[in-house]
Amino acid sequence: MNPRKFFLRTLSVACALALWWLSSGTIFNPILVPPPHKVAVNLWEMTAEGEILFHAWASLRRVIVGYAFGSVLGILTGVAVARIRIAEDMLEPPLQFVRNITPVAIIPLAVNAFGLEEPSKYFVIIYSTIIPVVFNTAAGVASTPQIRVRAAMCLGAGRWEIFARVVLPSAWPFILTGLRVALGFAFMGVVAAEMIAAESGVGYLIMQSRNMLLPEQMFSGLFLLGLIGLVTDRAFQFTIGRLMRRYMLQTAAFD
Repeated sequence: MNPRKFFLRTLSVACALALWWLSSGTIFNPILVPPPHKVAVNLWEMTAEGEILFHAWASLRRVIVGYAFGSVLGILTGVAVARIRIAEDMLEPPLQFVRNITPVAIIPLAVNAFGLEEPSKYFVIIYSTIIPVVFNTAAGVASTPQIRVRAAMCLGAGRWEIFARVVLPSAWPFILTGLRVALGFAFMGVVAAEMIAAESGVGYLIMQSRNMLLPEQMFSGLFLLGLIGLVTDRAFQFTIGRLMRRYMLQTAAFD
């Protein structure tokens, strides 16, 4: 990492912690907003007891399963909407309708349909994931420059070759953007679902801490949620950078 960038990021974290420490006891009641050192102690104790790992794995497991299914369905649906006229005519109106319904509003429906068991959480995560992936995939496929398609046709490429070698590489930047946005939506969906209908997970930990008036534990849950999101986002970027490098270079070669 660039030393300047590392210094600035470290400085921003230090400033945020200092602001938190100063506001606890001055702007906010220290009983309700504990200072950072008390949260750190609580976080260490919960980690030593294994409670943090238990809730973190419960949420992460749900996100992995729901995100995988939602991403695959989203990509397939987005490609169909962009490439098949009848699919666009049939799916575009309902997709535009449901995109305005937040994952939180879907939770009562999920609970009524699937109960309080795991399928209700997976349903919310899949719903949270699929919408951004569908629209970004459709936008990427539809925005493929026609000059590339015509060039491939002149070289004798068939329909499937054009899709695999021209359309898909051109659409990947859009698809990856949708997948990254959907990853954040997946965590928002799982936490909201766990707050209402779960007995494990980071969302459950935060809500139970609030109900039992344990602010240090609640802030530990918030920190854990942010940390998991940060790590998964960095892992996503690293993996995509390695696996999709060929597609990115191929796309850039046409520009």
